[in-house]
Amino acid sequence: MSVPVSGPAGLDSLARLGFEVADLRRTPRGLEAVVVASPATERQLATHGFAAAAPAGAAPAASDSFAVYRSFDKPVTGIRATLAAWAAADTLIHVDSIGASIEGRPILAVKIGDPNDDPSRPNVLFMATHHAREWVSTEVAMRLIRWLADSLPAALRAARDIWVIPVENPDGYQYTFTTDRLWRKNRRPNGDGTFGVDLNRNYPAFWGLDDGGSSPLTIAETYRGSAAASEPETQAIIAFHAAHPPVVSVSYHTYSGLLLYPYGFRAGAFAPDLPVNRALTGTDLDPAVRDSVPASFHDRYHPGPGWNLYPTNGEYTDWAYRAYRTFAFTPELTSGCCTPDSGFYYGFAFPDDSALVRRVFRDNLPFALALITAAAAPAAALGPTGLVPTPPRVESVWPETWVSLPAAGPIPFTLTVRTATGGVVTRSMSTDSLNRGVVRTVWRSDVSVDGARVVRADGTGLEAELISVAGAEDTELGWIGWTRSNVAAVGAWSWSTSTTDTLTSPSVNLTGRAHLWLQFWTMHRGSTFTPEQHGLVQVSADSGATWSDVFDVVGDGPAWYPIRVDVPQLDGSRAARVRFVSAGFTWWVDAVGFASDSTAALDSLAPPVALEVSENPVRGSQVVISWPAGTGAPRLGIYSFTGARLLQTSLGTGATEYAWDLSAGGRAVTNGAYLVVLELDGRVLRRRLFVTR
Repeated sequence: MSVPVSGPAGLDSLARLGFEVADLRRTPRGLEAVVVASPATERQLATHGFAAAAPAGAAPAASDSFAVYRSFDKPVTGIRATLAAWAAADTLIHVDSIGASIEGRPILAVKIGDPNDDPSRPNVLFMATHHAREWVSTEVAMRLIRWLADSLPAALRAARDIWVIPVENPDGYQYTFTTDRLWRKNRRPNGDGTFGVDLNRNYPAFWGLDDGGSSPLTIAETYRGSAAASEPETQAIIAFHAAHPPVVSVSYHTYSGLLLYPYGFRAGAFAPDLPVNRALTGTDLDPAVRDSVPASFHDRYHPGPGWNLYPTNGEYTDWAYRAYRTFAFTPELTSGCCTPDSGFYYGFAFPDDSALVRRVFRDNLPFALALITAAAAPAAALGPTGLVPTPPRVESVWPETWVSLPAAGPIPFTLTVRTATGGVVTRSMSTDSLNRGVVRTVWRSDVSVDGARVVRADGTGLEAELISVAGAEDTELGWIGWTRSNVAAVGAWSWSTSTTDTLTSPSVNLTGRAHLWLQFWTMHRGSTFTPEQHGLVQVSADSGATWSDVFDVVGDGPAWYPIRVDVPQLDGSRAARVRFVSAGFTWWVDAVGFASDSTAALDSLAPPVALEVSENPVRGSQVVISWPAGTGAPRLGIYSFTGARLLQTSLGTGATEYAWDLSAGGRAVTNGAYLVVLELDGRVLRRRLFVTR
């Protein structure tokens, strides 16, 4: 069904009713979500105010006579028969059952290479068909088995224990050929006239955390089951992992063109091994998988954490990473595209076309090969685009300090912080502030009090300096575009937009600075089904004469999280700028700043350059504000503590003081507290000033 919705709120409502949102489209009628509906769930749509649903397209009738696709049970050419034939004819293909389904079908695992296990060889697992209707995922897994046996370099095959489980849900898969082409779940009788559990919501990690990431309703597409791991199919996968714990794994799904990794259970939650995940999946500007299906809606697979699509709980990759520290990925295979008669073909009913299915397999093969290679040493993983994991580093300075540390290295017990006003404080490490992974440990510390400017993770050699920072507050000068929102990561305000618009920073002088990076905190509401609505981040080294793309933000992210982007092209720039270009995107940014990993400026934690005043509190009619000489032209602002601006002025290059006449303009300044803000050479200096006349 094609269901009219009103942005992310409507999508959230559908998810909480247990519908799987399979696509999002803009039509002359407005924004519409595509969901799979039975007569019973169609009535549920109407009950909850989605009565305007319309047919979105018919799927082909269930049958067992396709040219490419084959059922599980079909004699001679079915999945079970094909695997048995391959095993009988090929000494590199070995088939075993790791358990049985509700209806007694075997869950078949195929091992390629040496039939014996060897603890010195890392396990690699590929799975498909958690969801019965996702036939392209089954065919990709079957083609992968043949390619691994026929074409994988012998030396690499001999150094790995490689497994493929092409049909994790054999009962549901068979049912799609005999009865209902769009069936998703297994065939569990639920005791109330309904059938099926969503096996990819049944794993014992964050199971049932909320009713948005899975559903308690037996009728729902995302019904999570009566208990965690209640299903024999799930239990078989759990037992397999206990016997053969994978270093890396893939769970193929359809559709929409995504490469997802943990975590998916909550927006803004990141696995500590994020650098490895990002290296292997790439970025939106340089993704690991390109979509070459003719006329596909998208030309690339979007990489990101699972919640970029929508929150899920009880899901396989979160469980595998949490339970076994497996680097686990979910490729959501291509949507495909357009047929002349309907304008699209439905993604779950990908055409029965061998050339197109082969193209999907070939698009995804470099990613699979990169994972097999990376299993020996994930910390040194090489992605298909040449990316490698970023080194341990400071990921954010302020308002939270995030430090990415080697998992096997020394863990600091304190974080030393120099604040914006010159104070030096320490934050002690606590066990609940550590997020441990295989390769990385992430340490998070709240240092928002007084604004951190320099941080050092004692004992690790990691430190960083925040050279400039801005957060849409009343005292932030020189920003152009967007509007202010009181939904802020820190302080009272952030910048926000929901249209096509650009936010541009003032110039920052980075002369003499190296090892530069950009930090910002972001939140956004969008959909991976509509990546044409996105947020592009660009930087300029010449005050905006030319710009370069450095980051792209896509999908849903309804919670604040930090982003670090290395910008070596800005090293030494006298006029660096950043801008955020929204393409019809609902987007917030806050705590934007340029930072440096260079230790040259961090050898001492001496107080930073400060504003001086001739008296404080001020009892006369004039106060002189002074500062050390810089290379640029200073800009001075004076504000009340309620945010009202009393004065803003630009001074000549080389100016080092300003005399504030408290009675200028015939209006006497009242007693109270004020804030003096000076911008000079990319730094913002602040000073509290009290008037008691």
